[in-house]
Amino acid sequence: MYTPNDDGVPQPIYGRTRIMKAMFLVQRKLKEEFGEDAGFDFEAYKYGPFDKGVYDALEDLIQKKLIHKIPAEDDSSPRDEPRYELTEKGQEEAKRLYEQLDMEKKRLLRWVRYQQAERPLGSLLSYVYRKYPDMAAESEISDRVIP
Repeated sequence: MYTPNDDGVPQPIYGRTRIMKAMFLVQRKLKEEFGEDAGFDFEAYKYGPFDKGVYDALEDLIQKKLIHKIPAEDDSSPRDEPRYELTEKGQEEAKRLYEQLDMEKKRLLRWVRYQQAERPLGSLLSYVYRKYPDMAAESEISDRVIP
């Protein structure tokens, strides 16, 4: 979530589904490109790749006041999903960790964050389902996502 944009400012992420798919892509790409594991165990589920641990981690970060959840009805954005953004304390901690990464891992996080997670949700799901069809095996919406 910290990955800063071109102006050096971290942007919020809208919706838990988008966070789930972004974390899935981080996990897969870390494994494919660096042979590393992000610590999650994704399985094919109703809406594609899922690991309850992602939601647990998100809730833990909210409880620790590192992430702030803004309900859709309290947000001026036209999106109908809650907005998740780093608190000031969360930005400081995330920046510290981000700066320890090498350039290739930063590039990977920027690719996931700004080229994938910013897509319309249907487009993001379509990309994930097409790239990783094993993760769409249990999907209840694959016929709508991949026509």
